Amino acid sequence: MLMYYSIERSLIRLSFLFMSVATVRVGAFEETARKQFSGQVVLSLDNEPVRDAIIQVTDRVSGQVYATRSSFDGFFELTLYKSTSVVSATASPDRFSTGPAFPNPFNPSISIPFMIPHAALVRVMIYDVLGQKICTVIEKELEAGSWRVVWNGRDSTGLTVGAGVYVYRLQAGLFVASDKIALLDGPTRGQIGENSVYSAGPLNDVVKENFSKKSTEFWITEGNFDIVVSGGAIEDLILSAVNPFSVDFPSIFAVNAARLDHSDPSGNVAEMVGVPGSVFSMGSEDYQNESPVHKVWVDPFFLSKNEATVAQYTACVDAGKCAKPTSGEACNWGNEGRDDYPVNCISWADAVRYCQWASLRLPTEAEWEKAARGIAGYKYPWGDDPPGGAGDCDRAIMMRAGLGLGCGYEGTGPVGTRENGATVYGINDMAGNVWEWVADSYAGDYYKRSADENPVNTSNTGYKVVRGNSWYYVDPNPDMRAANRYQFRPKRWHPTVGARCARSVDGYFDLTFEISRESSASGYSNWLRRNKAAMAAEGDTISIDNNVENSIEKMVFVEGGDFVMGRENSESDEQPKRTVYVAPYFIDQYEVTVGEYRRCVKDQDCTPAHSGTGPYKLDFENHYTNWDKPGRDFHAVNAVSWYQADKYCRWAGKRLPTEAEWEKAARGTDGRTYPWGENDPSCHYIVMDESGDGCGQEMPWRVGSKPLGTSPFGAMDMSGNVWEWVQDWYAHDYYNWGLLENPVNNEKGSGGKVLRGGSFADQNGRIHSTTNRLSYDPHQRWDYTIGFRCVRDDEG
Repeated sequence: MLMYYSIERSLIRLSFLFMSVATVRVGAFEETARKQFSGQVVLSLDNEPVRDAIIQVTDRVSGQVYATRSSFDGFFELTLYKSTSVVSATASPDRFSTGPAFPNPFNPSISIPFMIPHAALVRVMIYDVLGQKICTVIEKELEAGSWRVVWNGRDSTGLTVGAGVYVYRLQAGLFVASDKIALLDGPTRGQIGENSVYSAGPLNDVVKENFSKKSTEFWITEGNFDIVVSGGAIEDLILSAVNPFSVDFPSIFAVNAARLDHSDPSGNVAEMVGVPGSVFSMGSEDYQNESPVHKVWVDPFFLSKNEATVAQYTACVDAGKCAKPTSGEACNWGNEGRDDYPVNCISWADAVRYCQWASLRLPTEAEWEKAARGIAGYKYPWGDDPPGGAGDCDRAIMMRAGLGLGCGYEGTGPVGTRENGATVYGINDMAGNVWEWVADSYAGDYYKRSADENPVNTSNTGYKVVRGNSWYYVDPNPDMRAANRYQFRPKRWHPTVGARCARSVDGYFDLTFEISRESSASGYSNWLRRNKAAMAAEGDTISIDNNVENSIEKMVFVEGGDFVMGRENSESDEQPKRTVYVAPYFIDQYEVTVGEYRRCVKDQDCTPAHSGTGPYKLDFENHYTNWDKPGRDFHAVNAVSWYQADKYCRWAGKRLPTEAEWEKAARGTDGRTYPWGENDPSCHYIVMDESGDGCGQEMPWRVGSKPLGTSPFGAMDMSGNVWEWVQDWYAHDYYNWGLLENPVNNEKGSGGKVLRGGSFADQNGRIHSTTNRLSYDPHQRWDYTIGFRCVRDDEG
């Protein structure tokens, strides 16, 4: 067996330990030394300890093989034996003698050296501690000389015996010798010889084959060992003719991650990158669904260097094993010249079927994150340097100010073109381009109860996990993080979602799924229509509350008094946390609707909200505007400028809320993170980007559709649905100098007005918090994520 040895990190990191344990004088073997050979195996990329690496040391003189596995932290220890004095290639021994059996303890085999001064019948037998005979290793007439016999830990029938203490008895003529030997626990790796016994010819012959024949006397010291380090997902490290007993011998075995060219059934080749097994810290403390940070062991595996491409997926379709992706705007399927773009607009089942057809599988969430972060726990695939608010098109295909969606592609780009964003293992596009399906079902609290070894959530939660973000709308610094996890309905086909495949290392963790073809909605080839049909089949529709229609102009009262504004340990423009007094006021229970705003337009006091395609890069974005859309009178009016919102509130005898008034109405006086409390945002509470914009409906919802997200004062949709203009001009450091009583920033400063609350197109939880602030051009009137609500002073 290849044994585990656990060695404290403090003992070995910078050097090997060599401890002389014993010297024995044995005939022509004038001196034999036993020494401890210890060290560590690490990955050359980042010094990641490599567990389960096989370290095999072969004595080129005797042929003896020593082997073990690296421990949890990459450490190993072996006991090696060597002759350290002169050996004569021609001299005959002058007496019977034996040397120490080696290695002892042993597994899988042990050598017993001996010398005989003249020809004799030699018997070597093995007994257990009760004196019962196990086997006869050898019974043979041998000539005078130096010999060794090897026992492979098997009985006379060829079966492996159990671990324990045994006794060998050697008899040569009248000479008899015996000693204890110890077999270590575990199965032997293969069988030596055809049965349980063999002998290796005279030692003198072995010596002659390995050393110069210029002299009959020579040293068995330098360069007589071969070392091979191998294991799952690493390249073999081969050191030939080395001397591990030298003090100059390398202190650490640095191995490379393996590379593999994997062919699918059609002959397409995908480059795969080895990720050695190890422990890493998974998750973050940034969001509830990423916490707690916990140590996870992941077995070695291979991950595709690039996302699955249209060309690769097409081969599966042509083979009749995969369904066609959906088509439509921003889908790559059916678009000429996109063979090297990632396949998108596929469901979770589509991704599973493709990977399994290719004799691969989806990675688990833990495997994906480990490949993206490495054991160093980098925040982003490329390191800890954030992409910044404008994005970083050198490292990821994403939304970037000035370039637009997908760094100007208005969709995905070709895979593997952002090598500056590659992970430590050299894997591309693990941030941006497309979200990637993984094997796990989504649960926000899974990290609190997941396994600590090869975790994968296979429970039926109704959602699957996607990782890595996409080319579409993104808040770069939080969303591009490698720990960011996002829930998505498995039966959804979306331009932002694709896949990447993994491959297990033989003998380690593996995972397969039984997947049947979806029948519902499969008649629609367009992704928007198919998703609508799938949602209808699931009963996932926009709710209609008639009470909203009866109370659309209702306002709720917010009593005057102190409340805590801002938050520590958050974005810097939300700090410092401070106590602010706000006078009593009334605030609209709902965001201003299309129907309400239309009355102002009819009175010619307001200008129409934006509608039509206008500046939008994607035609389907026109669907997001509510103005002049049939049946949307009770949806929030959106695509309005700050000046249009201000004009409407004044026409209605109200005004826009101050930033402080908005925050107090949203969070109450108990300092809550979200209007409903502390649970992470989801479509359970608000209208957000979850399985697509607007909870997969690809539009804002009717106001008041999410009553569970109501604020302490009864205001609805203060997170999600549409961003809301407030009265204040934006200043990043305003909380450092703003008033503490009825604060409002009337200083134009950088020229942006404040928006609050997030929208139906935002998936990141931080955006939807009650303290999040956004600066925006007050003249911007085409952004369909923006609306507003009004307040009125309490005149009583």
